Amino acid sequence: MSNFARLIRQRYPYRAPSASVDHLVVGGGVVGLAVAAGLVNTAGAGRTTFLVERRQLPQVAALYSRSRPAVREGRGSGDSPQEDWQVATDKHQIPYLDGLQAHSNNSAFLNGQPESAMVNNSVIPAYFLSGHEARDMEPDLSPKVCAALLVTETGIVNSGSLVESLEREIQEEDYLKASGADKNGVGLAGRSFDRGEGVIVPGTRVVRIDPAEDGKGWVVQLESNWEDGPGDIDAVRASVVVDAAGLNSAALVNELLPEEEQMNIYISKGSWRRECQQAHLPVSQRQLGFTWDASYGNIRFGPDVEALGSAEDSAADPDFWQKHLAPSAAHLESIGQAAQAMLPGVDPSLLQPDYAGFRPNIAPPGAGFFDFVVRHSPQRRGLIEMFGFASPGLTSSLAAGEYVAKMVRAQVWGGRDAERLAEGWEQ
Repeated sequence: MSNFARLIRQRYPYRAPSASVDHLVVGGGVVGLAVAAGLVNTAGAGRTTFLVERRQLPQVAALYSRSRPAVREGRGSGDSPQEDWQVATDKHQIPYLDGLQAHSNNSAFLNGQPESAMVNNSVIPAYFLSGHEARDMEPDLSPKVCAALLVTETGIVNSGSLVESLEREIQEEDYLKASGADKNGVGLAGRSFDRGEGVIVPGTRVVRIDPAEDGKGWVVQLESNWEDGPGDIDAVRASVVVDAAGLNSAALVNELLPEEEQMNIYISKGSWRRECQQAHLPVSQRQLGFTWDASYGNIRFGPDVEALGSAEDSAADPDFWQKHLAPSAAHLESIGQAAQAMLPGVDPSLLQPDYAGFRPNIAPPGAGFFDFVVRHSPQRRGLIEMFGFASPGLTSSLAAGEYVAKMVRAQVWGGRDAERLAEGWEQ
């Protein structure tokens, strides 16, 4: 047990529960919201789902520390409202575009056939373009652009609207029906289940979790009104606890896990820059992304990526990252150069720090790609552990919510068997 965990347990001794709930979801980021919505939609009538978020507004967590404020929220050129670009400014990057195109699973989209490949299909419409063809469509692109991959249907997400919709899906009984989506909520997939009851509790943090004395469920201590000093403590008993706490996910449950199953969190920080003088078609390049803010006409460049502290720092103080909220200026010059290589009209001197995001990686720096983990151990029945939802948090949230809802329905409440997300997406 870390010194931090030991101090927390000393500060908050065991307290008997005064109330009970069926599901308690910890964390109001977009993943936690999707999980809570899935549980409300599928767990059955009479079952209660509470989502607790330590900040006053779930959006603060969802849009600030756990997800980007927008994922390619913008517009395309011509008649298509949803176009996204991947461009290469060096011939050595072209194989990367080829790989992306291959992942679209469409054999009709072949190099050297940019026009004949422009056909309707039932999968991702991805078109390989030469640099000249790309500039014909978007004149602001640099002469250095030697190839491009055009994806005409990007699934553009307004994350603020997504968060608001999930909140309403959790708390408003008639929201899906009134929206004409009564069978399209999280976890429903065209089916109908008896809906439970959902409540979002902001400004409340989890300070301690203990197994229930009879082995059935968990005793969770909650502290409200805590941001300005010692808060009010309550304890509830929950049949199911879902740890979707993001940057704090390991600190929340590691003390309950055997040493070989404990997780380390390696926080990475990414800083974005804002250029206010012009707006271009949103494009992205390997190692550098662009988003266009439809509300304010700003184009953002980034993020750079830097390791922040160590796993030991996260264990000693899970909130140490809050001392590093300001966007880093360390890579400002390189970001400006990379941006100008694709969009010559960008003036690097006009780039301003915009915001920083933080990712709870579960693999150390340099270890390569490692997917997130969703885990439910028979030895910890009812404790759902969700670690490492970093960059895929927003795009995977609805699938993760559906997966956890099926898992709980099958493994806790005895409903239909849960399905696998995909190989490597859970342990």
